[in-house]
Amino acid sequence: MLLPTPIGPLWLEVSAKGVRRLGPVLFPRGKEAEGPLAERVAEGVARYFLGERPDFLSIPLDYSGLSPWRVAVYEATRRIPYGTTRSYGALGRELGLPARAVGMALRASPFFLLVPAHRVIHADGRLGGFAGQEGLKLWLLRFEGAL
Repeated sequence: MLLPTPIGPLWLEVSAKGVRRLGPVLFPRGKEAEGPLAERVAEGVARYFLGERPDFLSIPLDYSGLSPWRVAVYEATRRIPYGTTRSYGALGRELGLPARAVGMALRASPFFLLVPAHRVIHADGRLGGFAGQEGLKLWLLRFEGAL
């Protein structure tokens, strides 16, 4: 399913277990997502961009094939509240992981917005990487009022 947003289209893939992928795309790929979960995600994304602060925690994610430590990073990141940030180091200390591992996991996250990787920054306030889309990270943080 292709979801239109102010930052460009997002491509959604779902499985019987949950969301497999949500991310910015230029060209759709894979099977078109459909069904109640896809509709729920589409509604939540639309509400997010209206500034309504939807809670994505109730949306199931399909972590098939991901390592337990990556799942732990994603679950901890999902709990970072709208409009706030945490540092890579603080998240790493919470999980017993190096900050670099946190950054690596978030860089590879297939769950855009649902796992709000944009809310994780360097301890000194630098934004850090965002899979080559640092401008997008800045836009999202400003949109949420975190900067």
